[in-house]
Amino acid sequence: MQHQLKKGLLIDKDGTLSEAGYATDLLKAYNRPDIKASKLRIKEWDYFYIQNEKHGIGLTVADNGYMGLLSLALMDFENKKIAVQSKTLPLTLGKLNLSCTTQDGKTVINKKGVVINLDYSKDQTHIKVYWKNFEDKQPLELDVTLSDKPKDSMVLIVPFKDKPHHFYYNQKILAMRAEGTLKYAKKSLRIHRNGLALMDFGRGVWPYKTKWYWGAAQGYCDNQRIGLNIGHGFGDTSKASEDMFFIEGIAHKLSHGQFEWTNDDNNHIDDMKKWRYKTDDGRLNLVFKPLMKRQDNINLGILSSRQDQVFGYYNGKVILDDDTTYDIKDLFGFAERFDNRW
Repeated sequence: MQHQLKKGLLIDKDGTLSEAGYATDLLKAYNRPDIKASKLRIKEWDYFYIQNEKHGIGLTVADNGYMGLLSLALMDFENKKIAVQSKTLPLTLGKLNLSCTTQDGKTVINKKGVVINLDYSKDQTHIKVYWKNFEDKQPLELDVTLSDKPKDSMVLIVPFKDKPHHFYYNQKILAMRAEGTLKYAKKSLRIHRNGLALMDFGRGVWPYKTKWYWGAAQGYCDNQRIGLNIGHGFGDTSKASEDMFFIEGIAHKLSHGQFEWTNDDNNHIDDMKKWRYKTDDGRLNLVFKPLMKRQDNINLGILSSRQDQVFGYYNGKVILDDDTTYDIKDLFGFAERFDNRW
């Protein structure tokens, strides 16, 4: 039985979690000074993914204690091309001052020729990025507003076994409307309101070695916005999973699920072959067909991060909370594997 969270403080006075479980809103108040752990272990990030039929934009702003990361990726799904630029910042230790909530506040960063402004409110999020030297030393400007935030989002609080001061607090908001412009290489791309966006808000104290597997998708079906969030692999998820399906901003909570992969001739995972995902309550059964892959590697010796993010189409069925069956047909999104020593 999954535990549903109540409103209140995230962390008790002794630095341990007040409770673990799931919610559909950001009910717990995150306050970084309440954490009783080394600043090197505190990890905070905001990830945004914006898509339309032909293009995708991925923006990461992360303060991982020992290192900050600013990353921007442009995906051309028609021509299967990806342009990525990243900046690492040593020993940020919370100095990036990421917002403590997605409902109000600002994050402003001006480092190494990159200016990022994130302006949060209850109803929308405004993103502005200036990247002085993107690919071929061309400047890039992004100005986009994410609006029509759904009523429900995926909120999860996960502890880590035998580590009382470690936790992960996560909100994923799917299928927001995206509208704005991207200017790069003397071209201007208009992002119309049929574009969709998701946000991954992550705050926590993590062990040195961690892995996770995450999938998300968003799109339109019968003029309704739909969203999918699935994943596993980190922490003690006995109280709740992050698996949810959304129709017009209403969440349908699912049980624990797991990816299954196809191996190559050397018995290694072949990301470009079909992935499968099933929940143990039998309500979700999906096949993910890959289209293209983005891979990011950072290796600093004892510190490293590897991301394999694959874009493609989800097909399958989900049983909704009212026991009706919903067909998922060519819902575009991604599935990823992360392996960190941080």
